[in-house]
Amino acid sequence: MLARALSIVIVSVTCAALAAPPAAAADGHCAGDGPWVLVSLRADAWNEAQRQSMINDLGHTLASQGIGACAGGAHPVSAPLATLAVELSPASKATVDIEVRDAVTRKRVRRDVDLSRIPDDGHAAAIAIEADELLRASWAEVALDTARARQAQEAARPQVVGSVRQVMASQAEGGGLGARAAVEHYVGGTTLVGADGVGRVRLSPRIELEIAGALRIGPSVDAPHGRVNALGAGGGVALLVRVAGGRRASLAAGAGASAGWLEFRAEPAPGAAGAAYGNLLVVGRLRLLGRLALGRSVHASAGVDAGVALRAVEATDVGEVVGSARGIVLGATLGLEAP
Repeated sequence: MLARALSIVIVSVTCAALAAPPAAAADGHCAGDGPWVLVSLRADAWNEAQRQSMINDLGHTLASQGIGACAGGAHPVSAPLATLAVELSPASKATVDIEVRDAVTRKRVRRDVDLSRIPDDGHAAAIAIEADELLRASWAEVALDTARARQAQEAARPQVVGSVRQVMASQAEGGGLGARAAVEHYVGGTTLVGADGVGRVRLSPRIELEIAGALRIGPSVDAPHGRVNALGAGGGVALLVRVAGGRRASLAAGAGASAGWLEFRAEPAPGAAGAAYGNLLVVGRLRLLGRLALGRSVHASAGVDAGVALRAVEATDVGEVVGSARGIVLGATLGLEAP
C-alpha cells in the first residue's frame, strides 16, 4: 500500500509537470519543416484518448527544443531525427517495450519499462518520460568528441545535428530553482530552524553553483531574567561537484560559506528589562547533497553539512551566555527543486 501510494504521488507530480498541450499546438510542430521524431505506438488495449495523451506528453517535452513528436501522416516532409517505436503488450498492461531507431547516430537502443507500480491513468506520462530519456541517451553521443560521433555528424544533415546539440546543451547548461526546510545546530549553543529559497547555476555537466537565501528562527530558551529567542536572515553560496549518479539520482559534495544577520531578542520576566542584540554571523561549510527525480521537472533534495562559525554571535544575561552561534555547526536540509 505504501509503495502504491508513493507511486500515485510521483505520477501526480509528473503529470502536473507534463501537462499536455492543446492539440493545435502539437499539430503546429508537425506541420512545418522543422526537426521531428516519428512515434509509432502499438497498444491494442489503449483507446484513442490514451494514445493521444502519450504523444502529447512526449511532444510537450520536446517542443521546448523545437522538435515535434509526430504520428501517422501528419509530419514534416523532411526525414525524422529518430523513429520511436513503443509497444505495449496486449497480454499485460504492466510492461512496455521502447525502441529508438536513431537516424543521427545510426544505432538502435531499447528499454523495457515495468509499469506495474504506476496507476493506469499515469501510464501515458510514464512512457513519455522513459521515451524522452532514451532519445537523449542516444543523442548524447553527438556531443562527444569521438570518431563515431564525428562520423555521425558528417552523415547527418547540419540542421539535424544542430537540433540534437541544442537538446544536449539544455542538459549541460542552465540550472533550477527550489525551496527547502533547514535546521542547524551550533554545538553547545543555539538551534536554528527555517526555510531557504535556492537557485542552482550549472557550470559544467558535473559542477554546480548553489545560491541560497535563508530565514532562521531559534526557539525560546530560559535565561536568568526571562527567556531569549533568535531571528536571522542571510544567504550563502556553495560549489558542488557530482560524485555519483546521473540525471535521475545524484550525490554531490562541495564547500561554501554563508553570511547573515543574527539577532537574539529578550523576553524579560515581570520586573526585568530586556534588549535585543544582533551582529554579523559568517560560517564556512562542507556540504553533501543528494537529489532524486520525481518526474520530468521535479527533484527531491536532501543535504547535510558541517562547518565552523568564522564570525560568531552570542547574547548574555548578567554575564551569563544565554544564546550563542559559535564553534562547530551541523545542519540538514530537505526540499523540492525544479527541474
